[in-house]
Amino acid sequence: MKRIIGLLVVILALHACKKKMDDTAPRPFVANPGCITLEDYDRLTTKEEKVAWLRNSGKLVCDAILYAREEEHRVPTEEITIIPGTIPLEMNWTEFKKFVGATVYEKYVGFEVDSIGNVTNLRLVPAYSETEDTYSVPMYRSIGLKYKLQDVSELEFLRVMVKDVPSIVVRYKEEGKEDVYYNLSSDPI
Repeated sequence: MKRIIGLLVVILALHACKKKMDDTAPRPFVANPGCITLEDYDRLTTKEEKVAWLRNSGKLVCDAILYAREEEHRVPTEEITIIPGTIPLEMNWTEFKKFVGATVYEKYVGFEVDSIGNVTNLRLVPAYSETEDTYSVPMYRSIGLKYKLQDVSELEFLRVMVKDVPSIVVRYKEEGKEDVYYNLSSDPI
C-alpha cells in the first residue's frame, strides 16, 4: 500500500511539474520510461516514409537513442574544403534555442544564402528536403549535449565542399581542439 501511495505522489508531482514547463523550452535530455526506439524507423526504405514516421513518432523516441545518432552526421575534417571567401553565419547557443523553441520534427532548420553562397540567416522549414540543406532540430540538441554547449557557445553555419559536393555544414570550435563539422542533411533524423 505504501508503494502505491508513493507512486501516486510521484506521478502527481511529475504531472504538476510538466504543467509548469515553458512550451518553448527545448526538450531536455531525460530518460522517459514510455519512450520508443528507432527500430521501426530503421526498417523504412524511403526518405518520405522516414520523414512521415519522424513527424508522427519522433517526439516519442528516447532522447538517448535519438541523440546517439549525432555521430552519423559528423564529417571528418579532412573531407571538408572551405570555399575561399566564405563568411560563416555565427549564432550563440541561446539564440539558437530561442529560434527552434520546442520543435522536434514538425519543422527543420533551413538556410537563406546570398548570391555567392554565404549563409545569411536560418529559417524553419515545414519539412525535410532532399534538394536543399535541411537539418533536424534533435541533431543540434545532441551536439549541444555532447559538447556541453553554454549559452554563449558559438555555432557556425557555412557552405563548404564535402568530398567535392557543396553543402552547408555546422561547425563548432571547441577551445584548444580541432574544429568539429556536421552535415546533418543526408538523413531526416
